[in-house]
Amino acid sequence: MVTTYRSRVVDSLAVRLFVCVVFASVISICGVAQTHSGFPVDIVAGPPPQPVSSDGRSWLLYELHLTNYAPLPIELTSIEVLGAGGSTLASYRGEALGKLVIPVEKLSLPTEPPSSADQGQLIGEGHSVLVFFNLSLDSSPPAELRHRFTFSVTPKSGRLETTLEAGIVPVVQEPAPVLAPPLRGSSWVAFNALSSPDHRRSLNAVDGRERIPQRFAIDWMQIGPDRRLFHGDAKSNANYYGYGAEVLAVADGNVSDLKDGLPDNVGSNERSGRTITIDNAAGNYVIVDLGRGRFALYAHLQPGSLRVKVGDKVSAGQVLARLGNSGNSDAPHLHFQLMDSNSPLGSEGIAYELLSFAQLGVVEDEDAMLDHGQPWQPKSQVSPVLHRLEFPLNRAVVTFP
Repeated sequence: MVTTYRSRVVDSLAVRLFVCVVFASVISICGVAQTHSGFPVDIVAGPPPQPVSSDGRSWLLYELHLTNYAPLPIELTSIEVLGAGGSTLASYRGEALGKLVIPVEKLSLPTEPPSSADQGQLIGEGHSVLVFFNLSLDSSPPAELRHRFTFSVTPKSGRLETTLEAGIVPVVQEPAPVLAPPLRGSSWVAFNALSSPDHRRSLNAVDGRERIPQRFAIDWMQIGPDRRLFHGDAKSNANYYGYGAEVLAVADGNVSDLKDGLPDNVGSNERSGRTITIDNAAGNYVIVDLGRGRFALYAHLQPGSLRVKVGDKVSAGQVLARLGNSGNSDAPHLHFQLMDSNSPLGSEGIAYELLSFAQLGVVEDEDAMLDHGQPWQPKSQVSPVLHRLEFPLNRAVVTFP
């Protein structure tokens, strides 16, 4: 009985201490000055971002992981991104904030996670959210980013609000690697490119760790002379203008891994008709080790088209294989990404820039082209714009030299 009684006393003291620590920075209930916040949220940064140029602006793509350790829900009401000297680089609240914040359990849905203003801002007790930042800057990025969060909780005593500065994110100062294009020819569409949710929020659990290998991935498809992605029956791979195109090495390197022999899917197909595993998601693929911890992945290749083997040295522009429709692919395309290890899914995606490309315009309605076979309708008849040392915008239509 003594032990039980003492345990209850300790528990009571622990609860009182918890309340003091949690809310001392919110209201003065303990009578002790606070120099540090004891708010029960754990904020951890993902991989440091490396600046990448796109359409004349500098972009930083990175994530923050927030976990609620309080025994009640916490509402995240705003985030400010701070640069040098505490200057505000970006501010998010309401709908803008809701588009960034996704509960971790929603990231494993087979469909794109919802991003309404109400979806991710309330962090349940013991729950976590990811905040996906796609920060676009007019000037050079600072050496590090800081973040100011506004949280609120609603215990029985009423709603309480606090502001917390945390989440220091160093910015990689080294320029992004420059690559040659992975394809040649005209009218290639960069689907699911810069900051597109389809790749940007694609987490993969491999050997007990979640990663985002597709952070800077692009799905390349080609528009034909009729301004369509395919002609005739969409179930035929041969009817897609990009099918069978030669896939090129983006830099000198060594072939470090590959897979061949998986069949192509039939033209346009539904996810429900594919059985996807960690081992076959990338389909037939080639990985080229570019050195300095950089690996280039070419995925969904045509079976039997690989022209290299593991250990081969390759040169920029060398033909590696042909564009196909294998693995987790809903239509013929080349999935290309740069990553930090020799694994299509067990890696972190890293930034890069293309040496040059001419932009013809942007696809405004991708569903019309992908699902209904309608022709691309450019907004205006403008001359191609040459881009050098940049990453293509999402749905940009480009020509490679």
